[in-house]
Amino acid sequence: MNFEIDKAFNGGFEFAKKNYLLVWVNGFLAILSTVLASITIVGILIVPAIWAGYIESCLRIRRGKEVKMGVFFKAGFSQWGSFFILTVLCFLGFVLGFLLLIIPGIYLMIAWYFVFYLKIDNPELTISEVFSKSMELVSNVGWFKLFLFALIIALPVNIIDIFTFNLASVILFPFIVMIQVEAYILASGKEELVDKELIEEIRINEDLINAINDIDN
Repeated sequence: MNFEIDKAFNGGFEFAKKNYLLVWVNGFLAILSTVLASITIVGILIVPAIWAGYIESCLRIRRGKEVKMGVFFKAGFSQWGSFFILTVLCFLGFVLGFLLLIIPGIYLMIAWYFVFYLKIDNPELTISEVFSKSMELVSNVGWFKLFLFALIIALPVNIIDIFTFNLASVILFPFIVMIQVEAYILASGKEELVDKELIEEIRINEDLINAINDIDN
């Protein structure tokens, strides 16, 4: 675990800056798909899968893997039932928590911060294991540290939105998304794995180039 607030912001900002259009367009398509799906009751059932696919595409962007515009739905729909159950349980937990004098709801919002990321990264985990693992990661990071991180993300943007008619969220959401992805990568200890995968990919590409050069010579 190597989570620090400044590292999450700096790393997320850099990846968002490099892939701004891709993250923005796919996010817009996810929002549009959500609006269209929400027209019917049946359509609402697939909304969690839409966003799970979008998050998975952002994880792949962070890991240096290929992501195409408009091609991100498959990963979410492959486990749509699990993501729907996760969403329902989170919603019920948050509602119950806020009804119990608000503080339990705030606690759960942070304690379950990584449930979607964990299920996307570890499809073999059960629903209960995902919740437990998220609470474990948050405990390792420090609940108050992650609460401060979430507050720093949300509060300034919400304030600016008041004066810009939500324009700030429209412009800044690729940065917000990738900063949250970076937080998960750091908190889960996946950073080292990502670096190793990139190094291995570079090595394979170099070997291929050298082999081609040898043939040409």
